[in-house]
Parts: sequence; structure tokens; C-alpha cells
Amino acid sequence: QSYEDKRCYQRYEHSSPMCLFRMDSQDQYYYAEMKDYSSGGLSFLTSQKLVVGHLVYLEMKDYDENATGPEKYKSYNGSVKWANPSSPSDEKAKAPIGMELSFQKP
Repeated sequence: QSYEDKRCYQRYEHSSPMCLFRMDSQDQYYYAEMKDYSSGGLSFLTSQKLVVGHLVYLEMKDYDENATGPEKYKSYNGSVKWANPSSPSDEKAKAPIGMELSFQKP
């Protein structure tokens, strides 16, 4: 059975710029880009090194309360559920991260 078959929720591709805040260092933010989303989580690309269990806060750069997609919410927070095991050696390269999240209403 493929990984896609094991998912609880349908995934939707969606590219959107975001600001990433690590909950352990709120004084600094990093660029991230949403890759896809579902009712239970999202994945994003970032050059920031994150590990499973890290708590993060993501803020949408293209927030629009009238939208029907993920940009309808101003922000998301949650914990990292998976990180690409083969993270790139280039520090500026972006590695995919998966996150279980909770939605923050506008």
C-alpha cells in the first residue's frame, strides 16, 4: 500500500509564501513556502533546519479572509511530523517539512 493510500485526508497542491517562526526562537523569522495542504496538515519548503517535534508558527504572506484556499487563514501553528531525511548539504537549499497543525482564524 502506497503512502498516498494511507493518508486520512485528500492533499491539495498549493504554493504560497509564508513566514516561519520557531516557537523556541520567536525573535527571528525565516522564509517558507507551502507545498501542499489537507484538513490535517500541510507541507512546506524551508532552508531552516527543523526536526520532528519542533513547534512552529507559520504566517501567510498572501492572507485573504475572502479566499477559499489555505490563504483564508492568517496563520497556522503546530508541530513538525516529518522532515526530509536526506536534507540538502547546501545550507541555503530548501528541504520539505511536514506539519500537523491547528488553524488560527483571522
